[in-house]
Amino acid sequence: MSCVVLLSGGLDSAANLAFSASTCVLALTADYGQKAAHSEIRAAQALSKHFGVKNLVLDLRWLGALGGSSLTQAGAAVPQVAKADLDNKSVTEKSADRVWVPNRNGVLINVAAAYAESLGASEVLVGFNREEAQTFPDNSAAFMEQLNQGFEYSTRGKVRVSCHTVELDKREIVAKLRREVPSFPFELLWSCYLGGETACGQCESCQRLARALVS
Repeated sequence: MSCVVLLSGGLDSAANLAFSASTCVLALTADYGQKAAHSEIRAAQALSKHFGVKNLVLDLRWLGALGGSSLTQAGAAVPQVAKADLDNKSVTEKSADRVWVPNRNGVLINVAAAYAESLGASEVLVGFNREEAQTFPDNSAAFMEQLNQGFEYSTRGKVRVSCHTVELDKREIVAKLRREVPSFPFELLWSCYLGGETACGQCESCQRLARALVS
């Protein structure tokens, strides 16, 4: 079965690319007006090149222009979460509220499904994980199930959403990569909510990746 991978350049989506590179016909990366867009695109293109997969950048900046998220709004500070609070749901729920982009994953996955159908691919691979599904319901297996029910009607090829990591936390994802893809280029990842040459190291996404890598 061939697939299209939604690739942000972060750990979870990159892991799904690594586990399915041999069947991937296209890696899609979205510019939705996020502050980290340039850095994410740079990482996604490097990862795609590493795995020998074509990469396409989608211009979805209208999505960020809707506002409401510190990931896209100039002047809105991206929340910082201490490592000690990564499993504190009351803290991470507040962080999630501040970085939430209206229906982002719903939009991205539906766009990817259209590309998959047009290319004759049967799957859209997404980078979900059990850890962040606690505060981001659009990272969950339940969300995938609902999308697949919808795609039974909206895609003639019956495209399905799949994920190799949806039942894993980030530490387990790193362990699986080290075990199954020993040459995985961790140095190419970009998980920071902010852009630049180096990651901020303070946002929740940076903290989760750092914790996973040292486990």
